[in-house]
Amino acid sequence: MIVYRIAHIKYIDDREGMGAKLFGGRWNEVNSPCIYTSQQVSLAFLEKLVHARAKEQMTDIALLEIELPDESEIILNVDDKKLTKNWEDDIHYTQWIGSQFLEDLSILAFSVPSVLVPFERNYVINTRSSFFKEIKFKRTFNLTTDLRFLSKLL
Repeated sequence: MIVYRIAHIKYIDDREGMGAKLFGGRWNEVNSPCIYTSQQVSLAFLEKLVHARAKEQMTDIALLEIELPDESEIILNVDDKKLTKNWEDDIHYTQWIGSQFLEDLSILAFSVPSVLVPFERNYVINTRSSFFKEIKFKRTFNLTTDLRFLSKLL
């Protein structure tokens, strides 16, 4: 399975999940490293855009293709129907769920619904997993953000 990561060019090759470790995210707490990816390039772009606070955060970005093994035992699918009502607004709840998976080193990644496009999935990669070496980091592409997007940012 191919998933996609978009990040600033100087961070695109981060294999340790340092950004997530330093700042936390929807599915991880601070000091819990992981790599956020999406099942589609367009979703990865939207996820990057929604977190951008300034035009500079959408320039000098790159796309990385990542190949995950097709093994359901090490890649879990979080069932949307089992999430609490309004989970999208409860960061402590989603971080708690993510922490359970990230502490289990037998889990390589877990898929979660996107808040932006609920019918599409994001994949959170556990950089400390004992299966991390099975990931294949594929091609990297430099991206140019359309000026129409940048005009919406400060």
